[in-house]
Amino acid sequence: MTGAILLATSLGCAAPLPNQLSSGNITTTATAFQTSYNSTSNRPTTKTATISVEGEKTSITLRLYDQYSNLFTTYFPDKEFLAQGSSSGEGTGVRFIANFGGSKNENAYVHIAFLNNLKTLQQLKSFVNAKNGLIASNRWRVVDRTQKVPYAWAREKIVFSKGKNIVGNVYLGQENGKVFYVITNYPVEYGDGFAPRADLILQNLQVASVQ
Repeated sequence: MTGAILLATSLGCAAPLPNQLSSGNITTTATAFQTSYNSTSNRPTTKTATISVEGEKTSITLRLYDQYSNLFTTYFPDKEFLAQGSSSGEGTGVRFIANFGGSKNENAYVHIAFLNNLKTLQQLKSFVNAKNGLIASNRWRVVDRTQKVPYAWAREKIVFSKGKNIVGNVYLGQENGKVFYVITNYPVEYGDGFAPRADLILQNLQVASVQ
């Protein structure tokens, strides 16, 4: 288990916090999202979403991420996130790291991971919640748990905090015969800007059918 957990350990030291993220409340509504896409092979390269900042709506371009299309595809704001994927015998993981205003912060990310040794939801739960599991190894403090999650692939959402500055969520996912987890991790100062953008990645996540 220790080796697998390394796929999701914290990423180094915190980078400076860009000021532009702390301005106003931001809500997002995706547009041109076609729920009829049942496979990962027929999704367009780009699409748009609308972000509303203090009542002013702005169109944002999302780019398809399909590097590991045998597992999943999603869309992300490629002007504001950097996608970094890795795959090994233990599994496959992708981090979408915040790069707002060209300032990369590895403490603000969305992490999607498929581990090869996790085949069932119960195995996934044990991996996340065990004494030496994902939550414990990252020294996260569980704030809340709920099965009411607005994503069809998600079975549970675990809200966590780390110290006074870091907050986030762990989502337990199960779809099309695969189990996986998703982490959102960010400094509290990023809340207004990061959370709705991360939501675009999660709401567009589609898991490939078992081959």
